[in-house]
Amino acid sequence: MDRAEKLHFQRLPAEAQSEALWRLALSGLTVEQVAERTGWSPERIRKTINPEPAPVVAPWSTGRRARPEARA
Repeated sequence: MDRAEKLHFQRLPAEAQSEALWRLALSGLTVEQVAERTGWSPERIRKTINPEPAPVVAPWSTGRRARPEARA
């Protein structure tokens, strides 16, 4: 990408940037090549394409717990 294309990419909404990164990655480009074309760092691209999973909390662990004396 030339400078104008990089600037256009950087002005896209976050969802459109993510989609563009996926298209570039699926086209067979390496993360480094995508970084070169977009102006983003390889680490930022990796985090956008493959984000860290959010911590999972079991739904039953967030509810009220019965008091120990109520169980007896």
